[in-house]
Amino acid sequence: MRVETKKPGLSPGRAHSNTVAELDPTTQTGRVLEALRRHPMSAAELQWDLRIAHAPAAIRDLRNRGFTIVTEWHPQPAKPKAKIKRYRLVETE
Repeated sequence: MRVETKKPGLSPGRAHSNTVAELDPTTQTGRVLEALRRHPMSAAELQWDLRIAHAPAAIRDLRNRGFTIVTEWHPQPAKPKAKIKRYRLVETE
């Protein structure tokens, strides 16, 4: 027996566009999108600044919705040899 599962909010053949209208800005994912539009942020920064439970889940949701988010490595300010990763939204027109 084969059971098909669907991802919530994604229907077959539906075109994805990077518009704010698709996301409620009061949701965690919507707040992450707005924050990344301003500047790149790490998972810790997103969780602390936006008071969200799990930043990687919000990033995954945005990527599943068709947004292009890249991960970049940056020096960690407190530890000279350590690096942290920050997420950056790539806006396409």
